[in-house]
Amino acid sequence: MAESRGRERAVKTPAQRAAFWLAWWATCFVLWVLLVFKTEPAELVAGAVAAALAATGAELVRSRGYAPFPARAVWLRALIRVPREVVVDTWRMALVLVRHFARGEPVKGCFRIVEFPAEPRDDPRSQARRVVVQWLGSVSPNTYVLGVDEHHHVAVVHQLVRDELPPELEPGP
Repeated sequence: MAESRGRERAVKTPAQRAAFWLAWWATCFVLWVLLVFKTEPAELVAGAVAAALAATGAELVRSRGYAPFPARAVWLRALIRVPREVVVDTWRMALVLVRHFARGEPVKGCFRIVEFPAEPRDDPRSQARRVVVQWLGSVSPNTYVLGVDEHHHVAVVHQLVRDELPPELEPGP
């Protein structure tokens, strides 16, 4: 049973399950529309179908107890910096490509070790936090998180253009 795999399910009744599914569907649909930035009927239908698949997947994961904890709201605050990072890094990558192809300047990437206070635990919350860190650190085009070393409290990242400051990876506790 799902209850034996972790915390007791907070959503139990069919009405609660439907509300959970609809909340996921609405969130995913809005993200789809923002991503494609089109309101053509075909795009809206595709977005509705994709959102329905995502919401169904989220409900299956939740109902089976595979995510035995709620996501932390503080992790969502880290999303605020993502749009700025994507715009700045996209511009930076465009300049690097122009310099490379127009002037023949080589693109020299670098590896960096970034401090990351990770707990060397194997519980689901720690694993999810590492996944959030890897996604947050890799969503912009300049930086890619290769991995997190919990024992040494560091993350290994690759940057095509080295920033003065190391990338911000910490989503919160």
